Amino acid sequence: MKKLSYFLPLLALWSCEKELDYELPDPGPQIVIDTRLKSGQGMEVFLSESVYSLSSAEPKSRDDFEAWLYTDDPASPFQLTAEAYNPGYEPQFVYRTPHQVIAGQNYRLVVRGPGFPEATVSERVPGPVEIDTVTYNRTDKEFTFRFKDDGATDDYYMITVNELGADDLVYSSLDLALEFFEFQDFIGDSEFDGRQYGFVSYLKDDDFNGKTRELKVRIEGETSAVFVELRLHHISSSYYRHELTKSAYNYSDGFFSEPSQIYSNVENGYGIMATSASSVRRVQF
Repeated sequence: MKKLSYFLPLLALWSCEKELDYELPDPGPQIVIDTRLKSGQGMEVFLSESVYSLSSAEPKSRDDFEAWLYTDDPASPFQLTAEAYNPGYEPQFVYRTPHQVIAGQNYRLVVRGPGFPEATVSERVPGPVEIDTVTYNRTDKEFTFRFKDDGATDDYYMITVNELGADDLVYSSLDLALEFFEFQDFIGDSEFDGRQYGFVSYLKDDDFNGKTRELKVRIEGETSAVFVELRLHHISSSYYRHELTKSAYNYSDGFFSEPSQIYSNVENGYGIMATSASSVRRVQF
């Protein structure tokens, strides 16, 4: 009798089993925009053609898009020119304009292509938030720095530590408000002390809006650089949301996880136009 009562729930589950046939809609090919507008630098835009999510095809980089940049400059719009790169492999294209990105200005990118709906995206480049004070402990390889947040706006920040003119360095922090979206494996301390590690971290001003914020970050590993740079990037909310959802998408491959939609601020297309302005402090390593 016990055996029978054990199998009854299983029979009930089997009888309720139902196969779901779900088909994802195919919106057709769209223009994909990927660019980071950084104050004080020129503009580079990667444009490609989207593919159906269930297709095995790869997104296609194309050189026949027409791209125009509209700014607060009376001389705008500026046309972007496609240039080939990735020599020796399948051709890839980047669209450039020599116009220098300026903090505090509005930018709108319009992209057209044969057989595609016109894609547009608009963003404002934030102003830099200066690092007020910074100290560097060479023994511990730790930065302590402060900056003043603007109380009139919701602000987002990104922190990187760089070799002078070279790559980002891995660093760590005990500050739980810092978000490391892409965690890095770390071999170092024998005991876990609660530190988070990565090349990049993000910070919202939820708990310090309009106040001075102090942060501590520690460089991990060795570098041959004589000087290193601490960079505080003031980023747009679109920048933050894109990186957050991209991380969720990359880590949503578990058995019970649900697929995540990557944030896009492009109308009639996909992708991101993210904006930022940076404050930099250089120290001798």
